[in-house]
Amino acid sequence: MALTARHNITTVLTQNLIAAGDNAGSIKSVNLANVHDSTEVDVDLFINKDGSDFYIIKNVTIPAKTSLVIDMENISVISTAGGDSLRIKLSAAVPVDVIIR
Repeated sequence: MALTARHNITTVLTQNLIAAGDNAGSIKSVNLANVHDSTEVDVDLFINKDGSDFYIIKNVTIPAKTSLVIDMENISVISTAGGDSLRIKLSAAVPVDVIIR
């Protein structure tokens, strides 16, 4: 599969941003934007490898109408077949836009 660099997340279910096999290459940053007008949301962003989770951020609150940019320069996501998946989980069904660079 190919990398999808833009996501609109609106569910509390864990979502793959990059799946093993996407061959995403080097990830420079991840922008998380809470686009809701009044509700904050807690966000987990993590790497999953063979069923084990490795957290980049865990339970970080993003206020309404606010963005958080995560520098990924020193975090390796190896998204080849059988490799890592980059995943997100929200605490509430609040719309969060994700841009991967």
